[in-house]
Amino acid sequence: MAEPLRRTKPVRRSVSWWRPHPSLRTRMVLIAAAATAVVLVVGGLALAFTLRAVMIDEAMDASRLRARDLGALAAGNALPRVAPIGHDGDLVQVVGAGGQILVSSANIAGRPALDLPRRPPGSTGVISVDNLPAAESGPYRIVAHGIETPSGPATVYVAVSIEEIEEVVVLVGQVGLAAIPVFVLLLSVAMWTVLGRTLAPVETIRREADEITGRRLDRRVSEPPQYDEIGRLARTVNAMLARLQDSAERQRRFIADTAHELRSPIASLRTQLETARASHLPVEWEDVSADLLDETVRMQQLVEQLLLLARADAGTLGRTRTAVDLDDVVDTVVAGARGRIAAVGAERSPAGGPMRVDDHAVEPVQVTGDGLLLEQLVRNLVDNAVAHATREVRVGLAVEGDQAVLTVDDDGSGVPAGRRQEIFERFTRLDGARDRDHGGAGLGLAIVADIVKAHAGAVEAVYSPLGGARFQVRLPVAGAHYDRGSLSKS
Repeated sequence: MAEPLRRTKPVRRSVSWWRPHPSLRTRMVLIAAAATAVVLVVGGLALAFTLRAVMIDEAMDASRLRARDLGALAAGNALPRVAPIGHDGDLVQVVGAGGQILVSSANIAGRPALDLPRRPPGSTGVISVDNLPAAESGPYRIVAHGIETPSGPATVYVAVSIEEIEEVVVLVGQVGLAAIPVFVLLLSVAMWTVLGRTLAPVETIRREADEITGRRLDRRVSEPPQYDEIGRLARTVNAMLARLQDSAERQRRFIADTAHELRSPIASLRTQLETARASHLPVEWEDVSADLLDETVRMQQLVEQLLLLARADAGTLGRTRTAVDLDDVVDTVVAGARGRIAAVGAERSPAGGPMRVDDHAVEPVQVTGDGLLLEQLVRNLVDNAVAHATREVRVGLAVEGDQAVLTVDDDGSGVPAGRRQEIFERFTRLDGARDRDHGGAGLGLAIVADIVKAHAGAVEAVYSPLGGARFQVRLPVAGAHYDRGSLSKS
């Protein structure tokens, strides 16, 4: 018979209060506590040594003064029977040149003379010894002062015990060492509280930012009223979220507009093919193929424009840098525009007169950049002007300072002042250019703006002297020298 299954208890893992990566708050408190403890210990030691030195110096000053007083009494043969002392541990003895004791303090009365070097009259010295035969404890600092008495030269010895001074220093050190942990603990608690309140907005920002997802980019983190580091951090995070939201919205609009633009030619292709297959009559495949080819070319152009915009978004646009004769590019584009106008029989404008493309104001200019992209820039501007002009398109190119200035004017209806920035956005069409056959997909001027940006230039739409719109592009000229008088390349 098989054994019944035993129920095993889940293993409980012990949770330690210490984490492998402690929080910033914990690290700051620990660092501050350690630094404070080190500073207090080092400062305490320095204070103890300083206190010991000061107390010894004061004791030596008092001993010198007492030695001089006794010397003056001895010189006047007025020594007392017992020499006075300042503290119980002090020793005083006046010893003659022959070793006889002239006077001594009561605590060494009857003891032999101190076996210490004699001093000549008028000189004073300090002697350090670990102990004295006549003393109970040491070490001692002894002031030896030489004097002249009626009976001959003598030396006054005033010995001060250092033991009491060291006991005071040790006591102060013990009190300080006992107070350091308490002080560090109180400081740590205070810092933990202050840092907790200081970093609380940071934790709030982190928690709110963690809750923001790609679908809720409209949310923002709380901004403290103070304009300090944390306040600036919150405002920077909100500014970044705003940029992300704007980028996401632009991407969504871009995808939606792309799908809308591609849907029309695909639907047209499908409709024409289905109609041709369903028809019981003979199909003129030459006409059908021409229409299908037009829709295919339109889709190809749209896809190429989208790929170029994708390169611009990826930051890979305009990496090729060579010297480009911009006037030659303009001549090529203008010639192509004239040829297309003639090919479609559009030399007659909507107003009944000839469509004229004037490039007499084009002067020699050389810039540095991608020749293919610069040609597309000029072509988009010229095609846009031709599409909206009534009778005339005028193209100009000149050098102003260190900039090449390209202008394309038309005598059409112009661009309203309130929409002169909007037209450089993607899939933007003005009211007069909403039909796709006339206005395209609304990407031409957006591509112009991206190409100009990739070449460190600027583009703007202003009022044209012809009455319509003027598109003005400024690009840095190449490193070649230009003679401003003739603008000839050298």
